Amino acid sequence: MPAKRLFALGIGLILCFCAVCAAILWEMAQKDYQHAKEASTNLVASIASEIDRNIELYDLSLQAVADGVKLPEINSISPELRQVVLFDRAATAKDLGSILVLNPAGDVMLDSTTLTPPPANFANHDFFRVHQTRSAAGLYISAPWVTQQGEYLISLSRRISDSDGSFAGVVAGSMRLSYFHNLFRKLSFGPNDSMTLFNTDGAMLMRAPFDIGKIGQSIRDSQALKQFPARQSGSYVTKSVVDRVSRLYVFQQVGHHPLIIAQGLALDGIYADWWQQLWLIGGVVAALGGFSIVLMFYLVAAVKRRAAAEDRLAHLASTDSLTGLANRRRLDNTLDVEWRRGMRAKAPVSVLMIDVDHFKIFNDTYGHQAGDAVLATVGQCIATSTKRATDLGARYGGEEFSVLLPGIGKVGALEVAEQIRARLTTARASQGELPTVSIGLACLVPDHERTSRDLIKAADLALYEAKREGRDRVVVSPVGWDKSSKRRVA
Repeated sequence: MPAKRLFALGIGLILCFCAVCAAILWEMAQKDYQHAKEASTNLVASIASEIDRNIELYDLSLQAVADGVKLPEINSISPELRQVVLFDRAATAKDLGSILVLNPAGDVMLDSTTLTPPPANFANHDFFRVHQTRSAAGLYISAPWVTQQGEYLISLSRRISDSDGSFAGVVAGSMRLSYFHNLFRKLSFGPNDSMTLFNTDGAMLMRAPFDIGKIGQSIRDSQALKQFPARQSGSYVTKSVVDRVSRLYVFQQVGHHPLIIAQGLALDGIYADWWQQLWLIGGVVAALGGFSIVLMFYLVAAVKRRAAAEDRLAHLASTDSLTGLANRRRLDNTLDVEWRRGMRAKAPVSVLMIDVDHFKIFNDTYGHQAGDAVLATVGQCIATSTKRATDLGARYGGEEFSVLLPGIGKVGALEVAEQIRARLTTARASQGELPTVSIGLACLVPDHERTSRDLIKAADLALYEAKREGRDRVVVSPVGWDKSSKRRVA
């Protein structure tokens, strides 16, 4: 049991240590995740603010044109002055295309870049149709489209309404996608990180890493669009609908415009340092755990060896080396225990006192070695006759032996005594000259009036009676209970 408790304690300590290390590693992983999320949130907010500011400035130019074309005198002034009045310097900024004024049929009426715009019609474009059908569309940002010169643009447009609210045309400007490309290119990304700008219809406007084939691709099934417009910003972990890489995504709406920007941080990148620490700490924990287990097995083996040695010493201390039976000390201790048990259970306890007849004469005649052989033979006969686990044969001293028989009355004890004599008779027939034995038997039901010493004394008196009557016999002590009269006799 001590070895098992030591083993269980060692395993428990190792498991507790592993649990503490696992909790620390889990906390480290959560911190890495939270730091990455906070950094991405700040970056997305910064980029969204940059884009929102430029769109707002461009939208102010569009509103100024939409209001200017409704002035009564606008058509009476010279074309050069009209250009100055309608189109400010924002229309000539880098990455911004020309601002066009379209009539209700979609034809180009005015162009910020020239006094004589070439003939063109945009009635089939979404940025025209949306204002034609919806009076409250406000600022509309179109999906990406390609000019005849192969330039990728998005259009920003506003409706022009007459005084009665009827449709009077559209003012439309354009932004080159190179603006977003240059903006994203300035950022530093991990190997599998991404930055995506898309409108609320799911059309991708720009993505880093850049791939021209992805521009205009629909990502309508993205988690950000599923959460929008209920949430204008947020985060989630999923596999990309574009390249199936697992990422932490942080998204935010660009101002109040129908644009969403999202940064995706690859989980492998977020936990790259954590994995290194995991392998390092895990290796140290595994090494310590292995060393602890080896040490624990060594200690358990040492405890078992010590316990075995203590058992052997205890056995030697309680065993007669010549006969292999219990010694006097063990007999006394066991008798006390069985006496108390018999007292609680009201069960009888029997004792046999056995003495080798004429042993001194035999020993003087045949020598001490022959005498020792006789004692060993008697001990073997006693051991083979006491088969129950509670029976105890002991060498009482010199050539005298004792047998403790708990829970057995006089009849059962007498059978055991006769078996011992019979086995000794059989041994005498095979080994030659052997002395006989005399046996005194006593049986008592323990109570508070007598002690175990009284039982030994009664068996000893019966033994002397057996010797007085001629030896080689069993004499039963009269001390005990008279069953017929239910009274104690002595």
